[in-house]
Amino acid sequence: MSLREQRNLREKERRTRMKHLFAILSSHVSPTHRLPVPQLIDQATSYMIQLKEKVNYLREKKMTLLGDEVSNHYEGSLSFLPKLSIYSRDSTIEMNLIMDLNKKRVMLHELVSVFEEEGAQVVNANLQNLNDRMIIYIIVGQAIICRIGIDPSRIEERLRDIIF
Repeated sequence: MSLREQRNLREKERRTRMKHLFAILSSHVSPTHRLPVPQLIDQATSYMIQLKEKVNYLREKKMTLLGDEVSNHYEGSLSFLPKLSIYSRDSTIEMNLIMDLNKKRVMLHELVSVFEEEGAQVVNANLQNLNDRMIIYIIVGQAIICRIGIDPSRIEERLRDIIF
């Protein structure tokens, strides 16, 4: 193969690879229709900026939801933990619990069983470790019988007995 043929082959492979990459980019940015390359790059850039703004917004929201516990955690003081908050609306109840991993361990199934024993069907249960130092429990329940409802104060009392 001559030197010129090798260059042509490399250029052909490069173009094929770029075409494939632009096809992948196009499927992420505008999956319904194909765009010319300059418009595709502009739209991909704006899409990336939107995603970055969304990530920043969600980080700020997370910090506000966790509040002072996270900042105190990094300073070495976890005096506010564990933090239990229960929200109820109509026949739905949500429990958020933030605990220090170094303190008393609470199993997720123990918390779920309290909900079930008090007449709530658990719709969603989450467990997250935050920097291997804090643990966040989120449980969402719904009343099995809507007319009877759920007593949030009773659930909170039983959860506090387990946690403390």
